[in-house]
Amino acid sequence: MSRQDELGVLRIVLEEQYERHSTQLALLARQARKLPADGADLGAASALTAASRRALGDIARALHYLEQGRYGTCEGCQCDIPIEDLARRPSARFCTTCQPEARPVR
Repeated sequence: MSRQDELGVLRIVLEEQYERHSTQLALLARQARKLPADGADLGAASALTAASRRALGDIARALHYLEQGRYGTCEGCQCDIPIEDLARRPSARFCTTCQPEARPVR
């Protein structure tokens, strides 16, 4: 299978993930309207909503890069990110060599 074919499969995965997160956001919004404003459930729903929004942003960027022909190219060294890495983390923007190290939150 060529890299283009593999990227085509990843496109399908990304589109499915986008739909799943979009549906989850709609369900969370509906649920949030029913929760009391001070409940612990509201905090959990807010955290899930934020995570889904971040995921949607990552997926949208990946799909945009696919359209531009830049998906799977490391933003650091411009080399191809291995398909195996993209399959594990489809929103990857860097290869393992260029991946920015996690900075401590202050």
